[in-house]
Amino acid sequence: MTSFHRFGCSALLALGLAGTAQAETPRAAWHAQIAHGYSQLATATAQFESTATDYCQTPSPASLLQLKEQWLAAFSAWQAVRFVGFGPIEENTRAWKFQFWPDPKNLTASKVDYWLNSDKAISAEAIAKDSVAVQGFPAAEYLLYDERITATDKALPAERSCALLSAISSNLDSNADSLSANWAALEERYLSVADYDNGTLQSAMQSLELMADWRLAGPIGARGNGKPNPYVADAWRSGQSLNTLHASLKGLSDYFVPGLNLLLAENDSAALAEQFNQQLNKTLAHFDQLPADIAPLMATEEGQKSLKALLDDLNATKAMLTGPVSAALSVVRGFNSSDGD
Repeated sequence: MTSFHRFGCSALLALGLAGTAQAETPRAAWHAQIAHGYSQLATATAQFESTATDYCQTPSPASLLQLKEQWLAAFSAWQAVRFVGFGPIEENTRAWKFQFWPDPKNLTASKVDYWLNSDKAISAEAIAKDSVAVQGFPAAEYLLYDERITATDKALPAERSCALLSAISSNLDSNADSLSANWAALEERYLSVADYDNGTLQSAMQSLELMADWRLAGPIGARGNGKPNPYVADAWRSGQSLNTLHASLKGLSDYFVPGLNLLLAENDSAALAEQFNQQLNKTLAHFDQLPADIAPLMATEEGQKSLKALLDDLNATKAMLTGPVSAALSVVRGFNSSDGD
């Protein structure tokens, strides 16, 4: 993996976890860990907004590289908490405001192009009122990486492109701040409602299913019609599709597994917790041998085999969580954390 990735993931995920690891209950651990993840997202989006402003004021090749690095760091921070599919992230299509995906009709490009070719005033407020396709990390990625922009007179630091990037980054930061605050406000309810154990477990299961069945199997042609299509992967424009997948899995390891270990220990299943940790760590280690992106690996038979081996590991991790772990904890599918609100 690239150092580019390690900044975007490890630096964001390794901070501040020691204190929450001692939380007394699984739910207390989960709330604290997720709170830390959301805080890291808010910090990273604030830095992305600041870096975008600095770049547009004094553009240079070096500051453009720094801007791309900060985009990846912020996007990786989002990937790390992407497994949380309940609570405040459910409100007002909030998740799509961070990442509109999948995007089979390329609406992100259409919406960005519309704004660049329009004479409408660009502001964070205007972007926040428009389609989610223009609000999140993929829209910023389009401006930073897509040749439909970078090979034209609209390439950054063109005036409207810079204005749009600044508006998108400001909107992302605002959404991250409110998400972090709303999660903190959920603490009393989250700790008092026992069904959140079930809901948190289900959310992690669904995240692994998404990673294996759609984010990896889809692009490499291991599902559906069997035809590879790297354009359905995350971050294909920036060539970071495997890095972002790794960031999601690492986020699950850092923000979900500590609480899971406590819950399994409470249910006399510490040995099962160790087995799951070993499988998850094996899958994480698999990424160390891979490049940042799926597409180059699809070009060779050896690369395709390495992707299928990664998918096997992801599927094994998913199967353990949805199978033995789920059974040991008597997880009931169909939980909706908004019930009773």
